[in-house]
Order: sequence, then C-alpha cells, then structure tokens
Amino acid sequence: MSARPRSGLWSGAWPWVLLSIAAVGIVVVTAVLLSSLSSIQAGGAAPATDQRPAVGRDPPRVSPAQSSNGVTTSVLLQQPIERMPDGAPYVMRVTELEMEPGTKIFEHRQLGVGAHVVARGAIAIENLETGQTLVHRAGEAYFEGLGPLHRAENVGSETNRVLMVDILSASRGFDGTQQFSGRGRHNEGELRSGPYVQVPLGALPAESLMLRVSRLAFGPKAKTPEHTRVGPTMFFVQEGTATVRKEWANSSMTYGTNGYFFEAGNEPFILENKPATPAQFLAVELLPASLGDGATQTPTDGAAAPTR
Repeated sequence: MSARPRSGLWSGAWPWVLLSIAAVGIVVVTAVLLSSLSSIQAGGAAPATDQRPAVGRDPPRVSPAQSSNGVTTSVLLQQPIERMPDGAPYVMRVTELEMEPGTKIFEHRQLGVGAHVVARGAIAIENLETGQTLVHRAGEAYFEGLGPLHRAENVGSETNRVLMVDILSASRGFDGTQQFSGRGRHNEGELRSGPYVQVPLGALPAESLMLRVSRLAFGPKAKTPEHTRVGPTMFFVQEGTATVRKEWANSSMTYGTNGYFFEAGNEPFILENKPATPAQFLAVELLPASLGDGATQTPTDGAAAPTR
C-alpha cells in the first residue's frame, strides 16, 4: 500500500522556501546590528565637552558680535572682579607666556587679577581646591583671580602663547605675578615669560570693577569716530596695523602686528585701519561693573557711538 502524499503548508517545496526567507531575515537583522555597532565605535557619539568653570569663577558670558562703521566687535570675556589686590595704586601689566608641549607650571596663587588670552595652542588650568580642570584653546580668553591654588600645563601639541593682562599693586615693581607653594624651580619643561608692557593706572572708581576682553575686526580703511573710553584699555594688534590719531594733540601713531598700546580712557582719539586689507585687534578693558553690557566708547563729535 503506497504512502499517501502529505498536503498542506509543510508539504512539497514550501518548507524550503520558508526556511530560506527566515535565513535572509536573520542575515539582514545581523547586518543592521553590526552596522550600528560600527557607527558607535567609529565616533557616532559626540565627545563630551568640558563646560566646567575656570579657576574660581563661573563660565564667562559671551555677547554676540556687533558691527558699526566697518568694525565688528566680539566680546570674548566679561568677568566681575570680586576682590582687587591689596596695595593701591595699581599698574596694568602685559606678560607673554610661551610653554613647550608638556611643560607644567607648579602650584601657585595669583598676586593680581587678570584676563588672559590664548593666542596659540592650548593651556590647561587645574584648580587644586576643587579638582576641576579647564582647557583653554587659541582664540579663547579666561579670568584668573586671587585665591585658588592652581597649576598650569600645555596639553597641546605645539608651543602655546598666552597674553596675560593683569592688574597688580604698583608696589610689585616688575616682580612676578605668582606666589608659588614651593621653593626652587617652579616649572617642569621649557617656558618663556616676561613683562612686555607695564603702565600705571590712575584713580579707579570706588565701585566694583570688571574686566572685558573684545576682539575688534576692522575692514579695509575702517575707522571709529573720535571717542573717549569708559576705562583704561590695553590693545594688542593681532593682525595688520592700528593707527591711533589724536587730532587735539596733532599726533598720530601706528602700531604693527604683535604690538601693544595703551589708552587711559580720558583722551579723545580715532582708531583706524589705514591699509586696504583687514586688521584685527584685541582690547582688554578695566570697567565699572555697573556698566554691564553697555558700550565702552563715548563719541566726542556727535556721531553715533560704535558698539562696545
């Protein structure tokens, strides 16, 4: 008696068709999972950004860029000063610091308050009292005040360059701006530092003060109206040339790239980029904290004040 042929879904070729479909599905799912895993391992997740505060301070508020008369101003740092150094009167000093990669500056405290701008490379500031570290890179500004014990290191791959504008007691003379915890050598690795500019500051307002760092981008042949400034200002020519014209004194002075110049604030002047190429300057200002985000230039000729 012959076997009766089976009928239904699992008879004949159907089992092989269904098994083939299932196998294809398993391959597709596996491929998708492997692709997702590869994307994650290849950097699909964005690296975390260190948003911790600088030494002893909250992260500074940065204002959007504003333009007027061919000049675009970007505020890099605005920081109230909680405590000034003891021993008025004061000086404003510019120190340039260069550190080879891996160089470390040992534990110390600041003897002044200052706005520091990274012109090249990177510098890490570690607050030893809180354990927090913040890395500042080229184009960024940061504040260092009195108090916190901290240390610094060049964590980049190139020699850094930091422009440090500090407010110090005039009694310091040309002595350093740091008080180290230990004696002897204060750094590991190669570094170069020294004061480039130091000017005495006149009487300062009795109210609370703040530091503001701004980048000024001048278009070709751009210039400001004649104006005075709210507070003493140190300028640095980052690119191009800067011409300071004081018509009341029948004087004009031009400063080249990497040059510094100081304006006390009470003398009217015009700041000008004479060449037909762009120029870029940095301005570090000591201002009344009550000014807030207000402009720091007061026109003397009736023209509208340029922003900041």
